[in-house]
Amino acid sequence: MLAKATLTHMGTLEKLCVLWNPRSYSLHSVHRFAAPAAVGRALSPVQLSAGGLERLSTRLFLDSTHERGPERDLRLFVERLERWSAPDEGSPLPPRLLFAWGSFRFRGVIEELREEYVRFDADGTPVRAWVDLTLRR
Repeated sequence: MLAKATLTHMGTLEKLCVLWNPRSYSLHSVHRFAAPAAVGRALSPVQLSAGGLERLSTRLFLDSTHERGPERDLRLFVERLERWSAPDEGSPLPPRLLFAWGSFRFRGVIEELREEYVRFDADGTPVRAWVDLTLRR
């Protein structure tokens, strides 16, 4: 049986589960450097000017075709992710999340969220979707 990936809101410990068996996922690190002018030197020493920026980018497949009740409407799932991408009340920052799958862990905030609904019930309820998610550490 395929292990589910979880997204956990680190403030409330609320969890969202998804089936996740990616062909790939992307981890991206950026380090910013500066070379301040050094009097009397041909080359300036390079110094780290900003900490490393790390991102996880992946695509989640959501399928609620076998669900009943309110869980069938995938918009409710995605709306929760959208709420988690906004700053917490009284804070300038969005909540930190933990993305976990097996032994893989990544903590960060939602930087980018893109949803694409691809299957619907007769009444228009979306039951399949792709969500492109980027978390930033």
